[in-house]
Amino acid sequence: MLRLASPVQGKATCPVLPKGKQRSDVERLLPIIRRAFRLSEACALTLLAFIQSTRPSDWTDPTTDPVCHAMQTVMAQRLGLTPRAVRYHEVTLERAGLIAKTTAADGSRGSFAGGQVIQGLSLAPLVARVPQLLIYAAEEEAERLRLFGLRRQCSAARRVLKKALQRLLDRAPKAPEAAELLTVYGRLPRRYDGLDTQDLDALLARLDEAVEKCLTTLEMRHESSGVPEPGFRRSIQATTKDNLESCVASTDEARPAGTPADACSVTAPISAEKSREPQARDFQRGHKPHWLESFTPRKLYAACSEDMRMYLDAAKGSRVLPNELDFVRAAILILPDLGINPSAWDEATEAMGDLAAALALIVIDARRFDPVRPIRSPGGALRSFARLALAGKLNLAGSLIGLVERKKTGVE
Repeated sequence: MLRLASPVQGKATCPVLPKGKQRSDVERLLPIIRRAFRLSEACALTLLAFIQSTRPSDWTDPTTDPVCHAMQTVMAQRLGLTPRAVRYHEVTLERAGLIAKTTAADGSRGSFAGGQVIQGLSLAPLVARVPQLLIYAAEEEAERLRLFGLRRQCSAARRVLKKALQRLLDRAPKAPEAAELLTVYGRLPRRYDGLDTQDLDALLARLDEAVEKCLTTLEMRHESSGVPEPGFRRSIQATTKDNLESCVASTDEARPAGTPADACSVTAPISAEKSREPQARDFQRGHKPHWLESFTPRKLYAACSEDMRMYLDAAKGSRVLPNELDFVRAAILILPDLGINPSAWDEATEAMGDLAAALALIVIDARRFDPVRPIRSPGGALRSFARLALAGKLNLAGSLIGLVERKKTGVE
């Protein structure tokens, strides 16, 4: 079978790659092609060998097709396969609509009659499919990023819930909400590898509900317990004994009165995780109150940039003011807009904790618009904050005070 490959001079009849794309871009699409057409690994590698046997310029030239002229025996030797296996892969790729086989009756391949007759494996069908494959790749990448973001949000929400539970048990270990929330925490999955986006969305909703209930209970207990104002220095410091440890004890005497036995058993995961989770260092030893006690959500919300407030509005939903988890989630969501690599966020959370990292990001985001010393690289600034926190030299409270005061001055 022969084919007249070259068109009339000056007439463009062959498909070409989208503008700006080269043969190498098609090679990088190979994993997508393999999944989309359910190709075996050996068949996908054979297709790659066919692609690499063509001239790169033919993929962008509308007057010619990219054609692999190599004989089956040559390709078999190159791939470490038998000629029969290569023939089988050719048939598979042809049926999938990725190549067009144009060879002579004796199987010869090449360019004859001054380039007018082309015999070989044409990859023009693959070229025609590239735009759709690029769309498929973009959708797959978006889904991957969404899945990655949901896992990150679930991990952050879990850590916020854990710390809020620790504060609740410290203030009111006999509260009925504490036992209920401990049960919820104990039933959370330890890993998210096997969860799809739908499962992660459901898990995130459960975590949101638990965090909001825990923080609301903490706020009510704080308002009704006669706790001193933030910053008030007590002459006798509170004991460092952890209520969680006493609740894990095996004897009934060690369990706080009024706390169900099954609730105590689920505190074990919280205590056990202390050795596994990265613990944020106490990088500001002069800052003892909780961050949202020193800097109220209302002040922080007002000090945020318009972009950050947009993400906070999305995170808090119908609530009037954002809570601790809302600040963390908004920081995670704004990372792509600021061009910050997720690894920089992980570094910051390990150095200073989720909430402090979110507050640092609020400072960095607002400083992008500083008329005197704007921050040009938010990712570099966040990594710098993390290094300073590890060295015990980060004055995040001072940065937040300056940000709040500047915002108040601007408003007034």
